[in-house]
Amino acid sequence: MQSMQITKLAADLARQEDAGDYLAVIAGVRELIAADPAAMTDPWVKGWIGRRWRDLFLQEAVKDKDAVEFASKPALLAAVPLPSMLKKDNPRRAIAERFLKDCPNSEWQTELPEAQYDSITNTTLMLCGGLLTGLLFPGAHAFPREAEQLYKDRGWRTIRADVHPMRSCEANEADIKAAFRGEGLDAAMEPITDPDPPGDVFMLGYSKGTPDILSFIVNNPEYHDRIKGVFSWAGAVGGSYTADGVYGQIKDLPTEGSYEYVSKLLSVISPAMLNQVGVRRLDEYDVKGAMNDLRTDVREAFNKKHAEYLDSLGIPIFAVTAATTPLEVPNIQFMDAVRLSEYDANNDMQLTQKQSLLPIGMNTHVAMAHAHHWDVAYAAFPLAMRAMSPNLENRWPRYAALVAS
Repeated sequence: MQSMQITKLAADLARQEDAGDYLAVIAGVRELIAADPAAMTDPWVKGWIGRRWRDLFLQEAVKDKDAVEFASKPALLAAVPLPSMLKKDNPRRAIAERFLKDCPNSEWQTELPEAQYDSITNTTLMLCGGLLTGLLFPGAHAFPREAEQLYKDRGWRTIRADVHPMRSCEANEADIKAAFRGEGLDAAMEPITDPDPPGDVFMLGYSKGTPDILSFIVNNPEYHDRIKGVFSWAGAVGGSYTADGVYGQIKDLPTEGSYEYVSKLLSVISPAMLNQVGVRRLDEYDVKGAMNDLRTDVREAFNKKHAEYLDSLGIPIFAVTAATTPLEVPNIQFMDAVRLSEYDANNDMQLTQKQSLLPIGMNTHVAMAHAHHWDVAYAAFPLAMRAMSPNLENRWPRYAALVAS
């Protein structure tokens, strides 16, 4: 999380927070950022934004009866009916301790004001999915139920950029441009038949979707004035050690081939892959290009080259990362989680914390979810797949996280 360092810029706001005048803090932070987006680089402002996000997450998550029930039980007994005397009796505490990592007690003990805006009608949420979107199982899209619910409850329209699940970041820029024309998929993952171009947007990139967004921002300045913020959701901004290994396995293999061949090639990336990948956009598959763009040296070079430019744009970036343990991941990801633990005990089974955070001043780390990489975006896997492996229920409160954002 962000530093609690109090700067001259934020000294008055820090005093107001200490006094419990949270509405004044909320208004003051908004004024600072409206006057100069670079205020987002201030350490205290970053810390406040993280605290505010986590509180909004807790406010919404305690309304989720299933999440509270699961979080209130000891981890090893979460699936077992228990009497109330054996459960945690404070829902905020239960949610904070089960679904957030390194959340101090003071945050679940202190309740901040409710969100100042219950509806959002002047911006569109543009979702950019990650590698393997729709391939692990048909519903493997980011927020498959939550995005539509967000529109029903809050009026926040969602458009899904139909980014290809397996090609390079630069190639996927075309799909993001299409989303700015109103083309792509709707919140329910259905093709949009009557395009309505969005105005201002908040972009949310899950996993490889974040590098896709960053590539788009760097190469398409004409869209900058419409992008009001970016959410990096377990974003692979620093690449992946797993991708390094996979690329080494496939870099010398032919990648053009039949439906069956591409399916077999993808099984190298994930044993959980469906037996057949389907025929949709088969001619656009570029497995090498996708994996190359997730290599750690490629992403680190991109970040180094463009960090100053991205900082200069004044577009705020908010990062939600995830952290888990080898015993909390699906069977097929166990060894990846073990290997990544050598680099960072707080890995999400695919990325370390460092790999999930863009190293620029305009990036704010709002939360470290206690969840694995799929848990923060995907709904529960189908029953047949859950019968083969534990930890595919994906119980993390994704809707609460979207509301907090």
